[in-house]
Amino acid sequence: MNFVHASDFHLGYVQYGLSERFRDFARAFDRVVDYTIQSDAKFLLIVGDLFHKRNINAPTYMQSFKILKKLRDRGIQVYAIEGNHDLAYRRDTNSWLQILDAQGLLKLIKIKPIADCGVELMGDFVDVDGVRIFGVRYLGSQTRNTIPKIAEEIGAINDRFECGSGKPDYTLLMMHFGMEGVIGASGIGEVSYNSLLPLRDVVDYLALGHYHIQYEYDGWIFNGGSCEMVSMSEHKKPKGFYHVVDGKASFQKAAPRPVERFGIDTSDILSLQDLYSTVGSVIGGVPCTDPSAEPLVEIMLHGDLKFPRTDISIEKIKEIVSAHITSLWVNVKVIDTKEPVGVDCRSDVSRSEIERSVIEEMVKGTQHRRHLKDVVEMIIEAKQLAVTGTDPETILERLQGSFDAIRGEDGRSEQTDLPFGSGGMDDRDNRGGADVD
Repeated sequence: MNFVHASDFHLGYVQYGLSERFRDFARAFDRVVDYTIQSDAKFLLIVGDLFHKRNINAPTYMQSFKILKKLRDRGIQVYAIEGNHDLAYRRDTNSWLQILDAQGLLKLIKIKPIADCGVELMGDFVDVDGVRIFGVRYLGSQTRNTIPKIAEEIGAINDRFECGSGKPDYTLLMMHFGMEGVIGASGIGEVSYNSLLPLRDVVDYLALGHYHIQYEYDGWIFNGGSCEMVSMSEHKKPKGFYHVVDGKASFQKAAPRPVERFGIDTSDILSLQDLYSTVGSVIGGVPCTDPSAEPLVEIMLHGDLKFPRTDISIEKIKEIVSAHITSLWVNVKVIDTKEPVGVDCRSDVSRSEIERSVIEEMVKGTQHRRHLKDVVEMIIEAKQLAVTGTDPETILERLQGSFDAIRGEDGRSEQTDLPFGSGGMDDRDNRGGADVD
């Protein structure tokens, strides 16, 4: 047994509007594919969010085609599930992962029943040399309640369907969700460890995707995270992928573009000139990095300002940074830490409780009131992401994905098999390595 487990490549993400970041995400995927080839792995698992958007453009498709073709040419199979970013819009029915499936570039494992067997979800499993691979697309808020059904069906399938000459030697399950307690802000569809216990008796390796940082539990639950930084909030968090040989998983660290973040307390800074001098001193104290690396740089000014916020020249601060660091991108944030006027500190009701109550009342008057709890959690999560500095495009994508998942619970069109096979372009135009630029 020899395979690689990765997720959350987010191909197509033009982060901060930079074409170089678009290429960074493809390079990260390409490095994992090269590692898979060099390690003689039998297959690669992509556990959701191969793409950053549901409707990808032509350059993003070309990146995925050329990189995946390297594996296909060497007979290395790719098994994938859809993450929240991959799911098709209801009007489209089919996702881009299904297009890649139809072209023979990967095998998309879908929710599928088995007739006359009582199996409604897990029928699209795959057997590889005694290893049985199951997968479930992103289910959002349905995830927790679906776990017992998934466990029951996997057990029934393993008892009834032989893998070679008997039961499978090893059972893999791919799912796309986040576990409780991993990140500070709770998210839609989070699942506790105890909720996963029904799977323990029937799954040897639970391959997860969704949260962009690495974590694992009890030698059977593994999440490698993304291989590039999708949000600044992931700074200094472990991220990468897993290489599993004979049941032993080893974490392989990713090599994303470097990031430099600086927090400067402005409470004791009395003038603009002092502020600029402080920024220069802080930046100048950073050891010189490889100029070719061109890090992403973020400056966060926090504390009580002694001068108008509008007097601060963001461009001047960026010039100071550029004098010390050869960077790809510089962002400056001025964070107001003062408590808003009008909050009654003597109240026994916490700020978060007031916030939740107000949002609940607003949602009750909308068409989403049937999903009150989920929508409220979604809005609070978006607010928390904004507070922690997550870029607006990522927040918008998370909101769109969550709303689409909720709408999907009310009746979602099933995917249909596409009527064409492998190919889709002349392979003569795709010789050699992947051009991720």
